[in-house]
Amino acid sequence: MSAVRFPALSAVRLSHGAVVVLAFVLVMAVAVVGVVTGATSAKGEEPTATVPVVAVESVDMYSAMANVAAQLAQLPPPPPTTVVSARQVQTRPAVIVDPSDPGVWDALAHCETRGNWATDSVAGFSGGLGFAHGTWASNGGTEFAEVAADATREQQIEVAQRVLEGSGWGAWPGCSDLLGLR
Repeated sequence: MSAVRFPALSAVRLSHGAVVVLAFVLVMAVAVVGVVTGATSAKGEEPTATVPVVAVESVDMYSAMANVAAQLAQLPPPPPTTVVSARQVQTRPAVIVDPSDPGVWDALAHCETRGNWATDSVAGFSGGLGFAHGTWASNGGTEFAEVAADATREQQIEVAQRVLEGSGWGAWPGCSDLLGLR
């Protein structure tokens, strides 16, 4: 007897999922055949229980589909669709801040340096508003003191107002966001 070869099938590769589905179908087919043919028990005995035979009425598929369509036509119409308006984006109300109000600068200094107007602890930054030495000098701060920590609170606020005019509240990005200034 010669072996039968199927060259086209030798190149077929199935995915893991396809193999699982194929195995399931084969197991189910074997189970159905066993039930239909009245399979013998494991001991080789004929089954003792009998399966009742139920008569099934033959139904024309097209008639059944027409009946379903007729029943669907008798159903009440679906409720009208509800139109939901788009959700409004909530924005923060515009904060109007008077930069001449010292309370604004005190709050900013509290956030930046815990309100210590003489701080000089961080390399390159000093004063209550955390001025970079270059920012302090380029905005005229050296007319008051070499570094912001050596200037008075009022002098630091004056220089801060100049910085605000040129750079906006973004010159203090973290704290101005936290305080809602921008």
